Amino acid sequence: MNVQVTSSFQKHVRKTLFSIFIFILVYLILLLSTIALAGICTYIGIWAIINYPNVLTIGLGLGLIASALTILYFMIKFIFASSKNDTSDLIEVKKEDQPELFSMIDELVKEVKTDFPKKVFLSHNVNASVFYNSSFWSMFFPIRKNLQIGIGLINSLTKQELKAILAHEFGHFSQRSMKVGSYVYNVNSVIYNMLYNNESLTKIQNTLSGLSGYMALTLGLSSISINGIQKILQKLYDYVNINYMALSREMEFHADEISANVAGSKALADGLLRLNFANYAMDRAIFFYERKSAENFLPLDIYQNQHAVSLFLAEKNKYNLINGFPNVSIDDGTKYNKSKLVIENQWASHPSTEDRVKAINKLNIHIEDPEISPAIEILRNKEELFNKVQNFIFGPLKHNGEIIELDSQQSLKHFEIDFNNNEFDEIYNDFYMYNNPVISDFDKIDFNPQYIDINELFSDRNSELSLEINSLLNDKQVLENIMNRSIKLKTFDYDGVKYKANEAGNILNIVNNELNDKKAQINQLNIKIYESFFHMSKFSNKEIDLHNSYHEMKELDNNFDEKIEFYVDLTNSYAFIYHQLEYADIVINLSNNKPKEKRLKAEIADLLKNDILRNEQHPETLQMLNDFVEKDLIYFYATAYNDENLTLLFNAIHLFYDLTNRAYFIQKKLLLDLQKKIYLEFINNKSGN
Repeated sequence: MNVQVTSSFQKHVRKTLFSIFIFILVYLILLLSTIALAGICTYIGIWAIINYPNVLTIGLGLGLIASALTILYFMIKFIFASSKNDTSDLIEVKKEDQPELFSMIDELVKEVKTDFPKKVFLSHNVNASVFYNSSFWSMFFPIRKNLQIGIGLINSLTKQELKAILAHEFGHFSQRSMKVGSYVYNVNSVIYNMLYNNESLTKIQNTLSGLSGYMALTLGLSSISINGIQKILQKLYDYVNINYMALSREMEFHADEISANVAGSKALADGLLRLNFANYAMDRAIFFYERKSAENFLPLDIYQNQHAVSLFLAEKNKYNLINGFPNVSIDDGTKYNKSKLVIENQWASHPSTEDRVKAINKLNIHIEDPEISPAIEILRNKEELFNKVQNFIFGPLKHNGEIIELDSQQSLKHFEIDFNNNEFDEIYNDFYMYNNPVISDFDKIDFNPQYIDINELFSDRNSELSLEINSLLNDKQVLENIMNRSIKLKTFDYDGVKYKANEAGNILNIVNNELNDKKAQINQLNIKIYESFFHMSKFSNKEIDLHNSYHEMKELDNNFDEKIEFYVDLTNSYAFIYHQLEYADIVINLSNNKPKEKRLKAEIADLLKNDILRNEQHPETLQMLNDFVEKDLIYFYATAYNDENLTLLFNAIHLFYDLTNRAYFIQKKLLLDLQKKIYLEFINNKSGN
């Protein structure tokens, strides 16, 4: 295998190395200036103490020396820093534990011509990565890397696809030119440490400041100097980072090419396209058990559950199955994105999956006789392994009573019920994913309309209209951010045409016009839908039920934004608790917030009147909310906060947000379920006639 680096890759290597050179040059100038300053301050401090020995000069002299040394320490502290990856949630495996897995890794190492990992770990996740503990000195001495493989990943791929994903990881460290990326990563860590990892420096400053007022005075001057240096470094950090991220994206393409040469273009493309879906299925399977913790449910095998959920969701999304796994296409990944706005994210470390797959397919590397059996077959001692993983995933859950373990079929039955309770029916064809069934003016309703077939109401074109409106709203926000410089860029693409940043206002006008036009269209559609279901409801005498449900939806929609604004106001109003204030200011702020706390209690009490919403809550959550509503809580007494009551308050604030959104969803689903019932009864009535 002879994979050559592209001219684009080489260009970004040069730009990145040049940015590092600039950083080093500026850093050396700052370091030499700091050393000179430290020498001068130390000399002045010692001279003052020797020649004018008294309390004042000793205090100021020592403070001056300490101040200079803290600045010097700030400039060199990264040399002593190191970062260690937390492996507490990982399971280390060895060759004797997993010989088939190690055989695959050994084969890949030889094909890619790289080093065997120092350690191999398994996790519960749907991903794979190479990691190592780094320090300043790792730039000069070779460090062996560790490999982490998610069991959720293995469970979602064929053996050939797993081989492709792992070959990509090894590809990052196979070619000599790729070592630039590792070098840059370490330099980047050094810069980050100087800018943001200053806990040890702060402790030193606080300790020295506590010794005397003179120390505090002079150390204040060192803080000003350090802040000035950090502002310079921040600009350089951004400069180095932007170049590094561009290089990182090229490294991904390069590693993909290595992988395609090892395992074939199809295996890598299919595996990459399935990863997000597989991760979504895993998250849904885990979230199901978290939601059902009050019922004491746990999986017999979470990975059988993941696979069952994956097949269930694939059927819902109309994905074909190939080799027993969902086949996800590029179009499936972009189905809900109708945006015409394209901006290059210069801070992204990875290209989009779509761009990667297009590049992989262009390589068109074919492998004879790919291994299409499930990759999970290579793991041994699955029961013991999965039990360890499940203890990590579900260990924090609280269960009261005997645990009920569900096999994949039992779990899927419960999951399907839970899924249907939290999704809109298929007859709506995703029309209501971003659109709400709200009628703003019932005076415009024709109560004797022509019947419109449901397939026409919820056609693909009408569903796309709701997706287009959502994308336009997102584009509008991005364009506004470009105009106010929250997003800094030189150019962007809209509808296939490149524009300068200062033209964002013109495009925003186009977006607003299109948005208003499509909103008018969907409002007319909502009216037609209501009229059609009202017509159908006459055959089951549900006109009043439908009318009342729409009015309740309108009232809830009218109040929703105001409730969310109240939540934002609450979080801002209590933000002072995270800052150091005088006791009197704390008491005044808490007193000023009393009316808001009173309203919060009333809002939560009102939300809990909803039987569905209340019954969904875990008993402990429900008890916590009732305690907050019913008790008169003291958050600050004498000279200290009451942490228990503050925790109750902040939990209540965040739960208010969640409950408000959930209440909206419940009302929306009740209305849509009523419409479906009306439709089915109408169809049955027509069939009976």
